[in-house]
Amino acid sequence: MGVGKVYFVGAGPGDPGLLTLKARRAIEKADVIIYDRLVNPILLQLSKPECKLIYVGKNPDVKYMKQDMINEVINHEAAKGLQIVRLKGGDPAIFGRLTEEVESLVHTDYEVIPGITSATAAAVYSGFPLTDREYSPHVTFATGHLQKDSVKEIDFQALAKGGTLALYMGMKELPNIVKVLIDQNGETLPIAVIGQASYGYQKTVISNLCHIERAVGEAKVSHPAVIIVGDVVRCRKTESWFEKKTNFGRKILIVSESKIEIDDVLERFDDGGYYYLIDQLTDTTHCEKYGDVHRDVLKTVAFDEISGTDAAKALLKQQFAID
Repeated sequence: MGVGKVYFVGAGPGDPGLLTLKARRAIEKADVIIYDRLVNPILLQLSKPECKLIYVGKNPDVKYMKQDMINEVINHEAAKGLQIVRLKGGDPAIFGRLTEEVESLVHTDYEVIPGITSATAAAVYSGFPLTDREYSPHVTFATGHLQKDSVKEIDFQALAKGGTLALYMGMKELPNIVKVLIDQNGETLPIAVIGQASYGYQKTVISNLCHIERAVGEAKVSHPAVIIVGDVVRCRKTESWFEKKTNFGRKILIVSESKIEIDDVLERFDDGGYYYLIDQLTDTTHCEKYGDVHRDVLKTVAFDEISGTDAAKALLKQQFAID
């Protein structure tokens, strides 16, 4: 059996419409998709019926699988001569541990398909850019997911030079980050915290360093979230174009006994809502493939509406034990 090929694919942020054409083709052709928790799960439904799904997600509080184990999974599947998609939220080359996974490959060819990084989507979908001729000539990406007592290792000099600082994975360290920023820049510097960037239930909190922690607590923003600091945040004047969309804030679950074309569902995201599809409820093989994915979505998302026939809703309740 020949050695397979691994595609490291950026899924982009929450809005599935931001997935690149090349990324979609890789997903559609994959024999195995190894995905993390920041991938919009509806994108998995672009895969072919026989594609195997393997979840290797982590979160800041609980590590589901250690990195060396993820590397082993990638190599194990590639050794079967299969086409593997390692699907990561955002862009795999920005805080995606891409180098570690590439260097772990054993005599396996690979390609990297970049994605739209979450900081870009978070800013634009919240109504401001990352750079601006008046406010910010440059932007610095940094991780706020730090080892103990290492918060001062973040390069905050970008702010002193009039730039923008975009912090990933920084929610647990927000109090420490704010303290260091205040020490170096004062209390009035603008800051934005954007949770679930570009999803239909995105939350954007705009404040200054002095008040951001309280504002984030009141808005109940949690990870995953992007922290953006700098005068460029002032470009947001009111609700963003995204927040003004017809169905923004609505979470709708679509259920069906038969197959629904996934593109028909993906197009609905353009109205600003969040949608998820559970179809083919009478197809045992299909339900087994997506069962864990569906259960995770049903556990984490409180839907405002379930759209479908009474028969489909009854099957949903029966198979997934929901009201």
